This record gives sequence, structure tokens and C-alpha cells, in this order.
Amino acid sequence: MGGFLQSKTENRTRIHGQKRKFDDDSSDSYKELDSSIEGVLRTKDGGKFQINRNLLARQCPFFKALFGGNFGDGTDVLLRGIDSETLESILVYLYTGTIQLNEENATDILVASDYLLIDPLLQKSRSFVLKEMTTTNCVPLFLTVWRIEGLSILNNCHRFIVIHFEEFVSESEEIGCLPLAALKNFLKEKSLNISSERTVWNAIVKWIKFDLSDRLKFVPELLRYISLEDLDNPLMNDIISHNMIQENNFCQDLIFSELQQTEQLQNFRQILISKSNMTASRIPTNSHLIIYNCIEHSSFEKNIYITWDGEIDYWLKLGRVHFFPDYIFQLDRYVYMFDTTINISLAFDIFHKKCLPMTPIYQSRCYYSVVSVKGFIYIMGGRYNHLYNIEDIERFDPRTGKWKLVSRMVPMSLSNAVALNGYIYAIGYNRDVTNPKMMIQVYDPASDRWSSVSAPRLFKPEITAFAFGGQLYIIAGKTFGCVSRSIEKYDPVKDVWIPMPDLPFAYRTPRAVVLNDVLIVYEEHIVYRSCGKKTPPVYWVPENRTWNTIQDSSPLQMIRLFKICTITESNVIKFFAKQNRKQSKSWVKSPLA
Repeated sequence: MGGFLQSKTENRTRIHGQKRKFDDDSSDSYKELDSSIEGVLRTKDGGKFQINRNLLARQCPFFKALFGGNFGDGTDVLLRGIDSETLESILVYLYTGTIQLNEENATDILVASDYLLIDPLLQKSRSFVLKEMTTTNCVPLFLTVWRIEGLSILNNCHRFIVIHFEEFVSESEEIGCLPLAALKNFLKEKSLNISSERTVWNAIVKWIKFDLSDRLKFVPELLRYISLEDLDNPLMNDIISHNMIQENNFCQDLIFSELQQTEQLQNFRQILISKSNMTASRIPTNSHLIIYNCIEHSSFEKNIYITWDGEIDYWLKLGRVHFFPDYIFQLDRYVYMFDTTINISLAFDIFHKKCLPMTPIYQSRCYYSVVSVKGFIYIMGGRYNHLYNIEDIERFDPRTGKWKLVSRMVPMSLSNAVALNGYIYAIGYNRDVTNPKMMIQVYDPASDRWSSVSAPRLFKPEITAFAFGGQLYIIAGKTFGCVSRSIEKYDPVKDVWIPMPDLPFAYRTPRAVVLNDVLIVYEEHIVYRSCGKKTPPVYWVPENRTWNTIQDSSPLQMIRLFKICTITESNVIKFFAKQNRKQSKSWVKSPLA
């Protein structure tokens, strides 16, 4: 998941204040900040600062321990690893709460605030360096966070370089500064954003040449990270004829001793295949198409984005749509969207990035359920003119673009329908007003027949249903004026319903999304959420069977503004990835990052 459920630092408004300058012996401007001088802090580069120990101890746990612990008298202290300019900025921050961050000082202040245990400044400097990261300054920052684990942004820096790798290799000579382990971590990425494998080879050449004599021995090892499926013959010829290969004893011993025949090119490819770590094509395994209901600046735009890979931190805008769907499915190159409240639908062509109309359904209806299973889309339930229940079930064939009627189920009031293990599970209740009971009916697309299975234990006419981990889940919404927290799951193998731990919050209109195998539940009802009810999103932790609240600082607090469709079909991902590679400036941070 890339750590997306962890608490993330919020982007904070930078507090600009006039920066007070100290000279080496403490200037008058510094004395204005603190007229009660009780100690001295020194730095290795000759800086000397007179300080109020009590004030610093109140503001900073490090200084509290230093001045109150068994570290001498604490009146004259040498701080190692912090230069005078950085310490000056931090002291001003501790006295005034203001600091001026810029590209030159931000990394030093990040490291120093971690060392001095100044958490607010650590968070502020983290946000700043991530926001201002570029292909020209990312390596020094990466090397810093590679060395200091506590800075907790190594994954952010790694992802930035993965997404901008083409520019990084072509524009920066600092790739040679990377440790071998870090370089291999980048080269083994299936999601590496490159125009071709030549970029990987160029990266290897640059890294080797940075310290040629000591690094020639790593050439055979690094060649294993070139994707052979994406390797063309011109590049193969360039590699085999390169003097870094031809004149490298390590390559002669480890590879070319096996090349004794005339078909060197084919032999070389076979040798690489036998040793390679990258035999498959370098494309992501999945990605997400996301509809973002942007409500900033009262624009209320519904924009369509696609993520570079299975993470949700970088995305590319594809277009916009005029409604916010409640159902979204991907079949081949198209993503189908439905807003069942107003009975509107469309198909979005991922390859050509445009919206197309869908053939209207036979029976006009609203508030119906939509399910996709085995390459077809089914709609069922709903009402005509908001009054009359509709029994017809229609199936859409994307190959013909037409709808067709299929078998009806036993009449019931349909609450929701879910696709699970190749079947459709319709959840509802009978229409006996004196004795209403829950009903579950299952549709087999192969036989076009319906059957019944066990019903949930409790009566829940208003529900959200979804599939997760091969089982069916239902969450109760508002029922008879009461908002429930109950949730049950159905095991289709044993035909039994199993109670789950109650949700920590009562959701009037609960919704659920499974994102990278993590189940998230959130409140969709705008009025209920905005009238003071505490209904933050939660996620399920299966290891200890608990619901954890998503922290206020997490961007997933906004999950209700997104509809997410995971794309896993390899042909679609491969086409789109190759079509949009190298556009690193178009891939921008998403609000979910």
C-alpha cells in the first residue's frame, strides 16, 4: 500500500517572519529575543550562541534532557553534526515559532529537527522538502533519508525518482552517488517510468563511470536488471560492443567465456535470460482509474484520472465527466459509469481518453443496482417514476453494445447486488409488511438461473454490500430511524453468516472501498456527516480483527470524494503504460498521496 494508511504530515502554511541574524558572539538582535543568558551552545564550525536554558528546555525534549540530565553542568555545550547557520535558524524557531525554509537549508533543518526531537519543525520541514523536490535536488535528499531512517520519507523520495526516472538519468549526474543497493531497488521496479530499456542501460553506465575502477565488477550483476522482454536488438548490440563490457575482465570471466560461437547476439540474450532478474516486461501489475469530485473553489468538477501503477500517489488527468457515478466498472479498454439516482451512464475509452454514450436500457428506472461479472454488466431492481418496483433484469454485452433481458429472480425489494466468485448475490427482503424477512438470491450467469441461500441473522433493509477476500459483507445503514454499527459476512462455501466486530462509528449511509487489499468504510451522506456527527473513515485489520480509525492527517479522510476502479487487465495496462511513459511532468501528486 505504500504506507498510505499511516499518518502523513499535512502541508502547513509557512510562517514567514523576519529572520534575526546572530553573529558568532551573539548579536544585539539575539539578545532582544532573550535577555536572560544562562548558557552557551557551540558548533563545530565555530558558531557560539548564548541561550536561556530554561526556555529551550520547555520548548525541546532534547534540551530538556541535556540541561536536566547527567551531561555536565550544561552551561557550555558543543553540538556535533549541526552547523552554525542551521542552529541559528532552529534557535530562532524555538524562541519565536517562525522559520524561513528554502531549498538550501531545508534538508539540514530536517536532519537537525529529527536529532533535536523537535517534532513540529520535523513535520514542517518534511512537508517542505517533499513539496519542493525536483530531479536536480532529489539525490541529496534521498541519500540523507537513506542514511537516517527516522526521517520517514524514504518511500516518498523513492517514488519520486521512480516516476521521474527518465529525467533523473538524463538531467542529473548525481545518479553515481547512489549506493549499489539503492540503485538496484530502482532498476528492479516494474513501475519504473522510462521510455525504453536504453534508459536503464544509460543509468548503469553513468553509475559505473562515477567510480570506474571500483565499480566495473558490478556490471554483470546490474545487467540482470535490464528487462529482456523490452530489450531490442540495437540496444543489445550497443551493450555487447560497449568497452565497459568488451574490456571488462569481470564480464569476460562471468559472461563472455560462454560466447565461443558465431551467434554471439543470440547467445548473449540466452545468457542474460538465464541470469536475469527482469524476464517479464517492465509494466505495472495494475493501476487505478479514479473519478475525483473536486469541490475546491466551488468548481465541483468531476475529473477522470489514472494512477501510474497500483499506488495512489501519482496520477495523470485523462478528462472529465458531468456526473459523479455511484457504480464504476472496467471491461477491456472501457470504463463504464452509472449514476443510478438520475439514470445516466456512459463509457470512457481509456486509450483515446474520451467519453462515449451507452445504449439506453430497455426499462427506465432509478435507484437500481449494477453488477459486472464475467465480462457483462447487469442492472436489476430500481423503481419507475420513484414509485413502482421493476422486476426486469438486463444484461449489457460490451462486444455488441446492446442490452438483453435475462431471467428474473423471485420478487423482493432489492437493497443491493454484488458480484462474488463469478455469481451475482442479490440482497433484499420480502414484501410482507407484517413480517418482513431478509432474502439472498444468487444468479448463475452460465445457466441463467436463480437460487436461494441463507439470509443474514438480522433484518437490515438499508444496507451496503460488497465482496472482499472471497466473501460477501453487508453493513447496516439507517433502519427504522436508527443508525446501526453492525456488520456481517457470508461464507459462500459453508453457506453461513458470521458476525463481525461492530464498526466504531454509526454510519447513516455507509460505503466501502477495497484499495490494494485494504477494506475501508466511510460515510457518504453529506448532511449526516456535516451536522456534527463523528464518522471518520475506518479500515479493517484482519490480523487482530479490529477496525482502526483513519487519522485526521491522512488524505484518506477525503475518500468519499473519489470513485476508484482498479484496472488489472494486462493488455490495457501495457498499452496505456507504453503510451504514457516518459510524461513525468504530466504525472503529478494526487490529493491521496
